[in-house]
Amino acid sequence: MNRLKLTILFALVFLVSIMVGPVQATGKGSFVAIYNSGRALVKEVRSVTLPKGLASVVIKDVPATLDPTSVRVMARDMVVYDLQYSYNPITSKNLLDKYVGKELTVILPDPADANARILRKAKLVANIDKPIFLVGNEVYVGDYEALLLPELPMGLDAEPVLTLTTKNKAATKKDVALQYLMDGLNWRADYTLTVGAKGDTASLEAWATLTNTSGSDFQGAEVHLVAGDVQRAPSGRTNYQAKRMMVMESSDMVGGSAQSVEKSFSQYHVYDVARPVTLAPMGTRQISLFSASNVKVEQELVSRFTTGGGQQSGELKQDVESALKFGNVAKNNLGRPMPGGLVRVFMPTSDGVQLLAGESGLSHIATGGEVRLALGRSFDVAVERSQSSYQKTGKNSYEVAWSITATNAKATAQSLTLRESFHGQWKILEADRKFKQIDSGTIEFDLADLPPSKDGAGTVVNYTVQVTY
Repeated sequence: MNRLKLTILFALVFLVSIMVGPVQATGKGSFVAIYNSGRALVKEVRSVTLPKGLASVVIKDVPATLDPTSVRVMARDMVVYDLQYSYNPITSKNLLDKYVGKELTVILPDPADANARILRKAKLVANIDKPIFLVGNEVYVGDYEALLLPELPMGLDAEPVLTLTTKNKAATKKDVALQYLMDGLNWRADYTLTVGAKGDTASLEAWATLTNTSGSDFQGAEVHLVAGDVQRAPSGRTNYQAKRMMVMESSDMVGGSAQSVEKSFSQYHVYDVARPVTLAPMGTRQISLFSASNVKVEQELVSRFTTGGGQQSGELKQDVESALKFGNVAKNNLGRPMPGGLVRVFMPTSDGVQLLAGESGLSHIATGGEVRLALGRSFDVAVERSQSSYQKTGKNSYEVAWSITATNAKATAQSLTLRESFHGQWKILEADRKFKQIDSGTIEFDLADLPPSKDGAGTVVNYTVQVTY
């Protein structure tokens, strides 16, 4: 077929517009891989009856957050010449843009009566930052109650539409595989760590919280959860669903058995959900990832301070951070990839009631890593410090002596770590307690057995440091 005939044939196709659709999905959202960066890879199968030769196929019921440049369509004995994605939603801004230069009805406050309203025919002359009207011979820029439009203008879409131009060997019904990337699907891990009565062991439950803000639903989807920081290039697309309210849907609260299988993928990890999952258009769903019991945990109290270069007077109060840590290793009944998310820690009261002791964000923890959860500030253990002496020893050097007092209002001894940091070159000249250097700018005093303070008297640590900056 020569080029002229082919051009005429294409023209006839677009004039006649053989439209097949809307095409209904069979097993919509049959494969959904959700990344914890807010993006998802979706693979669907659509069943469609195609004529022989060229056809224009309209596919509706696709997400508004779809990335048009990522769409791929495949079917046996079918060639796809082009793909077109269109979505100009019906919004106030888009409606008024269509009426620029046209007449409409404006409901305005009545200048003669503050409680009354009047109707005026007006011409919309601009709609850039706000509507500007021509009422008679006057330009009106101001407030209005509402606008009445004579009809819904053409060119606005109630839903997104994907249009394909295809060529088929024969008229037949076939399955068309559709693959695309989309925004609006996300997931994170949510952990519940319940500490036992003695405070040295805990049980851990890990759940995947799936969030759908795309406005599209997925029925009976095969869901895969990808954990890791996958790089994304900026797309510059507008997410029309971003401001919609998220509501809770339901939770798969199945006790005991894990609901997913973990496996490696490139430099990431993926969790295959064991059974089909339905995601509502706007909502969340929780799925069990794994659980572990008899996890050995260690509670610690840490007070941090960074020595500056100036002279200070008076008492300086320091925060004492309460934290919990444990190893992600097999001998601790773990030893598996732990996706980033939120950990809620529950601890028992003196009469055995479990209460929330703190929440802490968790980054991705690889097998063999250590988990450290900052829970809050200690109520009963306090630290104060004061400068015993300060001496400028050179233009860029000084010596400072610190006296640190730690008090414990509890009835039992507590373990406290004092972490001291310095800028520049430094040297400890003297200290009345043993310390260890943990990096190039930090030392620690380990008060492993801080006794209860009687009559407010605490445990004192003194040291002198020389700093050159």
